[in-house]
Amino acid sequence: MMFLYHVYGELEDNKNLQMALKSGLSPNYTSTFLGSGGGGAFFPEIMEEIQHTSEYEKWINFDKGIVVFLDPNGFKKYLKFPVFSNQIMVFDRSITSILFSYIEDEYVFNETGRVGTMIEPGTHDKRTLIEMYWESRVSLNDFLLTHPYEKPEILVFDHVPPEMLTLE
Repeated sequence: MMFLYHVYGELEDNKNLQMALKSGLSPNYTSTFLGSGGGGAFFPEIMEEIQHTSEYEKWINFDKGIVVFLDPNGFKKYLKFPVFSNQIMVFDRSITSILFSYIEDEYVFNETGRVGTMIEPGTHDKRTLIEMYWESRVSLNDFLLTHPYEKPEILVFDHVPPEMLTLE
């Protein structure tokens, strides 16, 4: 049986973790470290535009996506659960990292008035990166067969019932 892991940082309080154990894992009870939505939630207005111009799985809603790993990655506090749903997609995390530089850049601009300090020269614009991110999606099963990304970003687009969760 294959398991997925939602990790919590050592310094996080246990409130969301305890609520997830009681009510199930949902975006309301994700860790501060991983959060929800992944790269698809960074610029939702652009993502929604791109989604609606292509054929896609209608259950992919980044507001409801829960970020998980294939192993606990050395974290000491995590929820473990079996793969129980087909509503799990994998995206290229390296694109998420680049998209995050745009968020950092907006923060720097708001703090200092300087723009472009966090974005490497030659980086694609936000819309192109979001299109690339969207096009990178594969089902978990397809990812496991082909491993197209060195750094996968796995999102569960389904509520994980409390009875499936194990605190490790």
